Amino acid sequence: MAPIDVDNPETWPPQIHYMTSAWAKQCAGRTRYTNDLPLALELEVPFRKELAGHLVRAYHYTKLLPHEKQMIQRQGLRMLTASLLDERIEAGVVAGTISPEEASGLRASHVFAAGEEQHREGQICLVLSHRLFKRDPGACLPLLESWGGEGLYMSSLSMPFRSRLEEIGTPTRVTALVALEDSNKHQIYPSLHKLFVGSLLRLDDLGADVFYRSPIPPEHIEEMEDVENISQYR
Repeated sequence: MAPIDVDNPETWPPQIHYMTSAWAKQCAGRTRYTNDLPLALELEVPFRKELAGHLVRAYHYTKLLPHEKQMIQRQGLRMLTASLLDERIEAGVVAGTISPEEASGLRASHVFAAGEEQHREGQICLVLSHRLFKRDPGACLPLLESWGGEGLYMSSLSMPFRSRLEEIGTPTRVTALVALEDSNKHQIYPSLHKLFVGSLLRLDDLGADVFYRSPIPPEHIEEMEDVENISQYR
């Protein structure tokens, strides 16, 4: 079954297109902002249930070393944990990119070592709609500038390593296919039903953050591409 692309209504199942078209008629001209669409939040649960059996295209912005790209091809994307960060740091040492001394400091300064993992552990951060990066590249810039992602750069203990983390890795966009029908497990902001309606209405601010609480298998990784010249987005 072909994946659903929020940016392309032609890829939507008929029932999704029918529901969102009716809502779009109700909301047309009433706001310029996706989150402000006058749709009840209670509509999201039944809407997402209609996605059962379908995969939705999403984007993970990150900074990767060459061997990490190969790892994603073999293993897919894994949820953020202390063990994942430690594995990435150790693999960087084996690859010769990170020194043993740097590795020791990084292991002692990530969000789990600092006790600051709240709202980050056990999830993969994704973006719905490729328009978000085109409209506001700066929104994803921290993820593309610093190796290790939020697990490192959001730690209060990682300040001594910030410049070094900006030196290593290649800014990368990973395109993944995800199942979003479980509204209790995977959180989306703005709400998914509003996002689809916003797409039909061609709202300028289209885009949503996904906090995905399942691993993404390698067969659901569509593409990995380098993001060129990120300095122009600063």
